[in-house]
Amino acid sequence: MDALKIVAIVLGATGFWKLIEVLLQFGMQKKLKNAEIRNLNIQANSLVVENYKLWSENMEKRLKQLESKNALMNKTITKQRDRITELEKYVDQLEAEIQLYNKQKKDERG
Repeated sequence: MDALKIVAIVLGATGFWKLIEVLLQFGMQKKLKNAEIRNLNIQANSLVVENYKLWSENMEKRLKQLESKNALMNKTITKQRDRITELEKYVDQLEAEIQLYNKQKKDERG
């Protein structure tokens, strides 16, 4: 019986240490998985930030292009307004000349 008790004690002690080892491994695996999840979250957040940065840089370039086109359009519109003003003055001048010509023609007849 003493040998049986010794074997039981040895097996019990071995099983106890095996249980502690399994619990420690489980705890380490859990910590490792949590660390991997944190690492993946950090990488994903980094990609999101990088994509947003690229998007905003492209939008800035596009905005500058549109602003330069807008400036050119404003310049063109201003030139066209000036030309319209000149043409309106010329039309007024021609209308005055036509009225004067018609008046002279009328006076010659009458």
